[in-house]
Amino acid sequence: MGSIILTAPAVQAVRQKFPQAKLHYLTFEVNREVLEIMGIADSIITIKLSNPFKFNIDTLKLIKKLRQVNFDIVYDFEFFTYYSALINRLVKPKYSTGFDNRKNKRGRLFTHTVEFNDHIHTRDNFLNLVNASNIPSLHIGGLTQPEPEAKSVLVKKPYIVLNPNASKMAYERRLPAEYFVKLIDELNAAAKYKLVLTGSQEEINYVSAIYQKLKNKEHVLDLTGKLNVNELFSFIAGSECLITNDSGPLHIASVLNKPVIAFFGPESPVRYGPLSSRQLVFYRGLECSPCMSVSNSKTVNCIYNEPKCMTGFDVD
Repeated sequence: MGSIILTAPAVQAVRQKFPQAKLHYLTFEVNREVLEIMGIADSIITIKLSNPFKFNIDTLKLIKKLRQVNFDIVYDFEFFTYYSALINRLVKPKYSTGFDNRKNKRGRLFTHTVEFNDHIHTRDNFLNLVNASNIPSLHIGGLTQPEPEAKSVLVKKPYIVLNPNASKMAYERRLPAEYFVKLIDELNAAAKYKLVLTGSQEEINYVSAIYQKLKNKEHVLDLTGKLNVNELFSFIAGSECLITNDSGPLHIASVLNKPVIAFFGPESPVRYGPLSSRQLVFYRGLECSPCMSVSNSKTVNCIYNEPKCMTGFDVD
């Protein structure tokens, strides 16, 4: 979710460069809702993640379908995977551009490449992909899509949204649960705000364990597993602030320009930090951080028994 949200400025740059173009966005089906809310593409094309055999068959069907579109340009926002690069090559657009991270040979599958810079924000890498690829200006037609309607807020103000989770891609990005318990207890004692806990269906048990350990639950609402992406956008849009780990909701808050308090450890805030005008990032910057990068497939390589980078924060 986070990376898709961070492609929005780059997609808007494509829109400005080719104002009459029809923009298709290819992603996995689980990402459809966030793209529909953002409204940055004219057409959303998805493929479902299923068993390997069906996934391969569906991919071949997808490639056949995409070849019939006769794409002028393909921009591949993936950093390191061959999957999207191979789809690009087999679709046979007139021009294509993708990242050359020098760790593999995927750059050979594009007509144009842009070097991936591991020391700048991911949003800026996406913008570089569009702006620095030197693809010729083409006269291509199509329709643009109107801005999506504003979503209503479902909880009375004032309230703070807290996201104690991180996706299964790297659970090590989570601030320890006991830290969130203490943090929520401190905020609850002040009694200034209602506190809303969020998370996906898979995170219900984890967040519930945090909720059950709270001293006082009077001003705390646990909505974990009860919100779709549309509603999550609405809750964050209406909040006073988001407190979160390095995870997808952080980027929702950024695109809505909501105040963000974020905790980082295995990943660097230089690459994935919030872009909100008001932000507070906690990052210890240990000698072993960050240990996640595109060159190691975004996997955590912790040298300790537990991620020290996510401990040692002073909740007070």
